[in-house]
Amino acid sequence: MTLKGIGLAASLAIVTVASGANAEILRLSSFEPPVAHVTKNILTPWAADVNAASGGELDIQIFPGGTLGRNPAQQLKLVEDGVADIAWVIPGYTPGRFNEGTVAELPFLVPSATIGSDAMWDLYEQGVLSGDYANFKMIGIMTSSPNGFASTASITAPGDLKGLNVRAPGPVMLSAISALDAVPVGGITGPTMAEAINRGLIDGTFVQFGAIETFRVDEVIKTYVDLPLGATPMLIVMNKAKYDSLSDTARAAIDANSGAAFSQRFGASFDENVAEARARILGKYDIDLVAPDAALAAQWQDAVSVATTDWIADTENGQQIYDAFKAALAKAGTAQ
Repeated sequence: MTLKGIGLAASLAIVTVASGANAEILRLSSFEPPVAHVTKNILTPWAADVNAASGGELDIQIFPGGTLGRNPAQQLKLVEDGVADIAWVIPGYTPGRFNEGTVAELPFLVPSATIGSDAMWDLYEQGVLSGDYANFKMIGIMTSSPNGFASTASITAPGDLKGLNVRAPGPVMLSAISALDAVPVGGITGPTMAEAINRGLIDGTFVQFGAIETFRVDEVIKTYVDLPLGATPMLIVMNKAKYDSLSDTARAAIDANSGAAFSQRFGASFDENVAEARARILGKYDIDLVAPDAALAAQWQDAVSVATTDWIADTENGQQIYDAFKAALAKAGTAQ
């Protein structure tokens, strides 16, 4: 290389280092372990894509495993307090903050994370999701794959839950649990599910296979009822003041990788992981997979329908939101 070439290379290196040094660092909090699917395969590559799109103006850094705050229920507060700039939030852990979106928790609605996530963003764009949604920069509004029912007891029909202590991932299904003559148990987050089962605090939980694997519930359950018993709403939120303070280029990089694009990316990846986790778990553990026929599924649907009735009655504009979500799900399903 000539001296001129060496000088040019050195100059480019200096520019690259300076650009990286001057990048705006954004802290993204995840309560999951760093090797868990959402953190490793969705949030980490998303951050890399935004960083690249910003041309060196942004450096989004992932803080997994509760590094900035261990409690999943505190993730929203981390963003509000500026401890984190961006966080993965489960609305069910902060009741009352994102009420409209809890429609996704209702049973026999969401068929997949792909369709559920697409429909949730559609609701947001329609203005159906208001309230606290307006207080943050929404990176993504999504749902999990549908939750089945995992238990240490032998479960087939809804009547088999009588007397059991049952955990729901959010408050919406608590009335349905009571209607099944089971005992609803709240306040148990994903990372504490296996421990709660081991200690006998709960006998079962509404959950999907990805969370079963991530939080090691597969090691302690005996039965899984494979029905769409409600999905878990999820958000990726950003501190709005922080977003507003960024340059046009930085905001454009975030915008290009957020919204419908992020929700679709999340949903497809989530479904793929759940299918893979399901195969791994059922291949490794002796879990009784209950796949109800149409008649038995109808019994379950009737038994948990009180959750939908109560949600519509207790939620402002509940019927309107429910109808809009069903329409958005149908639209998303047709588009697949």
